[in-house]
Amino acid sequence: MSKVDLILELGVEEIPAGYFGPAISFLKEKLAGSLAEARLPFEQLKVWGAPRRLGLGLWGLADHQPDIEDEVVGPPLSAAYDSNGNPTKAATGFAGAQGVAVSDLKTVNTPKGRYLAVQKSVKGRQASEVMTTLLPELLAALPFPKNMRWGRGEYTFVRPVHWLLAVMGGEVLPLAFAGAKAGKVSYGHRFLHPGAVVITSPDEYEARLAEAHVLVDFEKRQEMVRQELDRVTRETSADLRLVADEELVEEVANLLEEPVAVLGNFDSHYLDLPLAVATTAMKEHQRYFAMTDSQGRLAPYFIAVNNTRARDMKVVRKGHERVLRARLDDARFYFNEDCKVKLADRERELEGVVFHHLLGTSWEKVTRFKALALALAEVAAPQHQEQLARAADLCKCDLVTGVVKEFPTLQGVMGREYALKSGEAPEVAEAIREHYLPVRAGGDLPASVIGAVLSVADKLDTICGCFSVGLLPSGATDPFALRRGALGIINIILDRGWRDSLEPLIDRALENLSDRAKRPAKETRAAVLDFFKTRLKNLLTGQGVSGDVAEAVLSLYSDRPLSVVLRARALEALKTKDGFKDLAQVFKRVVNIVKKFGARDDFTNWDILSHEAEKKLLGRIASLESRSGSYLNAGDFTGLLGEIASLRGPVDQFFEQVLVDDPNQDIREARIALLSRLGRLFEQIADFSRLSTV
Repeated sequence: MSKVDLILELGVEEIPAGYFGPAISFLKEKLAGSLAEARLPFEQLKVWGAPRRLGLGLWGLADHQPDIEDEVVGPPLSAAYDSNGNPTKAATGFAGAQGVAVSDLKTVNTPKGRYLAVQKSVKGRQASEVMTTLLPELLAALPFPKNMRWGRGEYTFVRPVHWLLAVMGGEVLPLAFAGAKAGKVSYGHRFLHPGAVVITSPDEYEARLAEAHVLVDFEKRQEMVRQELDRVTRETSADLRLVADEELVEEVANLLEEPVAVLGNFDSHYLDLPLAVATTAMKEHQRYFAMTDSQGRLAPYFIAVNNTRARDMKVVRKGHERVLRARLDDARFYFNEDCKVKLADRERELEGVVFHHLLGTSWEKVTRFKALALALAEVAAPQHQEQLARAADLCKCDLVTGVVKEFPTLQGVMGREYALKSGEAPEVAEAIREHYLPVRAGGDLPASVIGAVLSVADKLDTICGCFSVGLLPSGATDPFALRRGALGIINIILDRGWRDSLEPLIDRALENLSDRAKRPAKETRAAVLDFFKTRLKNLLTGQGVSGDVAEAVLSLYSDRPLSVVLRARALEALKTKDGFKDLAQVFKRVVNIVKKFGARDDFTNWDILSHEAEKKLLGRIASLESRSGSYLNAGDFTGLLGEIASLRGPVDQFFEQVLVDDPNQDIREARIALLSRLGRLFEQIADFSRLSTV
């Protein structure tokens, strides 16, 4: 089979930096899947992205589909012929649709019964014909958060399309997209090389555009940003340190085609700004990189990364300095104004801040989760009740400050700053910052117990509040970050080693929300617990725990995150050992028998058991029952599971020598009761009936 290479590039106006990652991932996965469905194998696929273009290259693409024999199944045989054996409309219609005579149809056996079918030879199409249809559909399906219309409004895409490069095997593919017709021409850097660049294969794509001052490979562009930052830092005579920010490096790399960095400075009177305020003003408004001295203090310098190497970079630097001066003036003004009012004096202002129209103001929210935090602290931090109450009162007050209104990402950070300036205790100030943690998956967790308690209470109030009024996350959207909040709660609980159930806290949170709720508390409670169960399962499977083990544990203990994780890890470790399948089958047999006959929890006439095998098993069970509590209290589920596994021998002997369903009802009841006690020991770990033994 002959092979060809393909290069495709869509030229557009500047795409927002945050859109590239999802778009590139989609192109890779969707194109590979579409080619597999189209029966067009290939050797290599690469996707590129830069501010004004998206590109993809295919190497070793089959130049045509293989011919195949396809069996098309039609109507059931019972509906294809009447009582006289004549074909019905179902049979004739199917034959006509397939372009064959009724006599060409055959009968096939399927899981649903006997059906009519036809064997058809399907001739493979040329790859160029397939790609002419496939590629425009792929581009149209790109999952951008927002699209726009241009011209007369007949075209829709993330940004207006200006050119389309599409070449396969050296020839232009006859396709079009959003008003652009395919050709062999791309375009270079908007200012440094605005002219046309002819490209005819994926092999020359990167090199030809690099000559035109465009780096289309994101990884290379990102590395060049780092190199430029390092170059400028080394060239300065001052002892400076770059404030590390990989998120900003990634964003800047997606804003530029050929990065060029320049060092700027600002007046030292801005150095009285907190480092977080100054760096945020630089980053969020201008995409500048802040710098510190060797002591970690804010330095009067910054680095700007440009998309053009100007003839006089001094002019560029002065432009950046002028713009930043205005931003820092604003930040300094807000900060100084904020410092004129003590943080505690802003509490009542929260009555004018709407958290959500269905859930009330931020003041009401603070009142709710403060009560929740104090309830949790009775167990988790009884000696910190006073500091916790103070931190709860103050933790949202920075929402009404000028700096946080200007830079919302600084909520909590500025609360800590203003609390310290107001003379609050350091542990209270730190808890104000920490109660927002973690701010992202895998992010830092609260280091203090006060911050941890406050964070759990705040997040749980949000989750329960949203669920109680019907603001539920969907598969595609989660505007209130409820999934992240639930996972944050779980990770805090695991980090702090808290063993208590979530149920009392959820009940307390729902009680606090009773005047706002739009659905019954019982219904909301079940939905919230199931929500946490799903997050726990995802966490466990993400850590390598198999799905059946996770489900076996969660079916009994989903309200206790720490015990769930410890049980699942212990059970997963046992699962890797030799003989586990036989062991699990024995345990499942016990559980299934108990489910069949019903548990006997109040049985006491154990003297009726006379067979040696059942007496031995009874003794082992009683012994483990007396010791299991110490394992549970210590959280030693590995040890407890080892003890349970050691019952395998007596259980095997019991089943080999004893008939559970004995004709004597009293003996049968005793044996079922014995297995019920054994099943309760199993349930201290998991529901073994859910384990896969395949």
